[in-house]
Amino acid sequence: MRHGVLRGAGRGKVVLRVRSSQPYTAELTAEQLRTLAEVARKYGSRVVHTTPRQAIEVPDIPEELVGEAVAELERAGLVAGASGRLTRNVFACSRWCLYNSIPVAELAEELNRRYGEVEMPAKLTISLSGCSFSCSRSRTSDIGVIARTVIRVEREKCIKCGLCVNEPLGCQVDALRVSKEEQVVWSRERCAQCGFCSNVCPASSITAEKRGFDIYIGGGGGFYPTEAVLFREFVSADEVLEEVDRVVERYRELAEPGERLFRVVERLGVRAFG
Repeated sequence: MRHGVLRGAGRGKVVLRVRSSQPYTAELTAEQLRTLAEVARKYGSRVVHTTPRQAIEVPDIPEELVGEAVAELERAGLVAGASGRLTRNVFACSRWCLYNSIPVAELAEELNRRYGEVEMPAKLTISLSGCSFSCSRSRTSDIGVIARTVIRVEREKCIKCGLCVNEPLGCQVDALRVSKEEQVVWSRERCAQCGFCSNVCPASSITAEKRGFDIYIGGGGGFYPTEAVLFREFVSADEVLEEVDRVVERYRELAEPGERLFRVVERLGVRAFG
């Protein structure tokens, strides 16, 4: 079968998996949603499904009508793919999340341009998270990128406004609290390193000391979930692209046919990737 076309539950029926090529591969426009609804009504069973990789599946399409359905979706900027040994849809936290330490949507878009529909030794997953909350499951992907901010707290500047600790803008993980002496106390261990507190502090008592990305490799979901291991720490956005390129290149050199990246890490160790 062609890429993006999966076997369906009924005889002669298939599932069509698509992702958006514009404006961003984990976002859909209103026009694209209308097209998906029309294709599901016209060719499928009037439902669609969102995959864990934020692609869209349209089930129950007659195999002989797949070409027509794909043509309609492509006119709306939706492309079929992300199956078999192809790189899965690279996705990231939304651009409008308040807790993005560093916006990661453009990085994901660039990685999709580089690796979307590119065949690998086996399925390859890449995820990007805007902070350590890791909503996009970066620690259970073959390659995970997590943005983080190291904050600096200067208590003498604090004006005791409470914005950093009280709803609705206060710390979501209670890494900041006010002591009995009415001083702001920061817990490094609890901090999600999103840096949002430095954005809301009106007195610059809390500031962003530095921002960067950690890169993890060797994670995986499925029957036996595997947590990724730290590969590079606190690199820039440009370095993220360079390091991901290096990891992918080494993966293609070292992997046996059908071997996932996390299996290569298990077999050879993270040092094999440089």
